[in-house]
Amino acid sequence: MKQLKVFFKASLLLLVSFIIVACGNQNSNNASTTNQDVVTNDEEPTVVKVGMGTEDGRIMWEEIGERLLEHENIEIEPVVINDFYQLNRALSDGDIDMNLYQYISFLAQYNEDAGTELRPIGYGSIPPIAIFANESIESIDDIPDGARVSFTDDPVNIDNSLIQLKTAGLIEVEEVEGERLSIDKITNNPKNLEFIPLEGPEVARSLATGDVDVMITGLSMANDAGFKPEDALYIEDTDKTPYYYQVMMVTNKDRVDDEVLKTVVDYYQSEETVKSEKARRGDAYVPAWHEGETPLEDYDKYVEEFMKN
Repeated sequence: MKQLKVFFKASLLLLVSFIIVACGNQNSNNASTTNQDVVTNDEEPTVVKVGMGTEDGRIMWEEIGERLLEHENIEIEPVVINDFYQLNRALSDGDIDMNLYQYISFLAQYNEDAGTELRPIGYGSIPPIAIFANESIESIDDIPDGARVSFTDDPVNIDNSLIQLKTAGLIEVEEVEGERLSIDKITNNPKNLEFIPLEGPEVARSLATGDVDVMITGLSMANDAGFKPEDALYIEDTDKTPYYYQVMMVTNKDRVDDEVLKTVVDYYQSEETVKSEKARRGDAYVPAWHEGETPLEDYDKYVEEFMKN
């Protein structure tokens, strides 16, 4: 009996030792797994610098950046530059990774003039072009004879502004297929409007300061200057906006296949972005992306049709 008790105690000690060792190994394995998760979570995020022309754009990218940081460990750094040309120069110089503010038509002209190779990687939005006036003017019909009208001074935005003036019934123009409109193509100006081209950000300021009577600009630029969609005399019908007047996300040619930038584009082109921006900006935000979009092909198409001369 005594030997049996000794055997039983020895067996019990052996079993307890086995359990302790097994639990120790299990805890060690769990600790190893936990440490690996911590290392993964503590990795420095990949920073993507995104250029934009307005503070309104910063708000949007900060919201998108929160989602990217949480799910992809990608940190968006918004960079606001209030100069259309400097936004592209910063991109070609490598100071930012991508930008969102320009049409394909503006990009093609910039590349030709600057000798750069920037390319679109996805559609962004259609910022409706609107006509605003000082408080004494309540409708398009009320615009007085000789009114001063400001709009953005590059050839692309002059073309788009003249299209909107024509659609609003304020001027008539000579349209030539494959050519942009310019002030010298105005064939009828019944109100004798005086046209004042300015740098992009200066357009909205010109009306706010009373330097002009009327301005034509995108709703996002107008919003930055304190003008709201309900203040507009006219807002572009975005259902009729051609592909080359839709805002694009753009990067350098050698980064069009960059997986990180593709992820950023995917998060921009999401229902979350639409819901957030519609809640914040209402009808001033119109998404432009579509299934099967071909931004590079669209760019090449525009160059072939409009830049061949």
